[in-house]
Amino acid sequence: MGFSLIGTLIAMVILAPSLLMIKFPPDHVPSGLKDAGIFYTLLERVGQLGCIAILAISKDDFENVEFGIWAALIFVFITIYYGLWIRYMVKGQQFRLLWAPLLFLPIPMAVLPVCAFGFAAIWGRSFWLGIAVICLAIGHFANSWHSYQYSKGQ
Repeated sequence: MGFSLIGTLIAMVILAPSLLMIKFPPDHVPSGLKDAGIFYTLLERVGQLGCIAILAISKDDFENVEFGIWAALIFVFITIYYGLWIRYMVKGQQFRLLWAPLLFLPIPMAVLPVCAFGFAAIWGRSFWLGIAVICLAIGHFANSWHSYQYSKGQ
């Protein structure tokens, strides 16, 4: 246990695009939109905090890792995720773009970063990161699916 530069970089790279929401909030947010419920929101926040904190202190998990399939998958999923953020910015920050499917993948802007965190857990062989990712996945997918369904009805 100790500070992990690799873990911190993974967390920062995955979460950095979300900061765009501060400067470029989505347009056409449906009125009355709420999350899927307090349980899912709490689980999502616990997962987010857990992923960030565990990655930041995961020196032992990432100290001797080699670039391999799991690292490559992290890179691929993050690259696609960034592409979706570019789509969001270029097409005018439309709320629906945050949830729009990508080919066969529903809510890709929720699925891709969670998968990247999951691949990081596998790559670093981190049980605790895996638990945090599961919490994040349940909460984030539920809230994102709820927003996606709500935005379709508007």
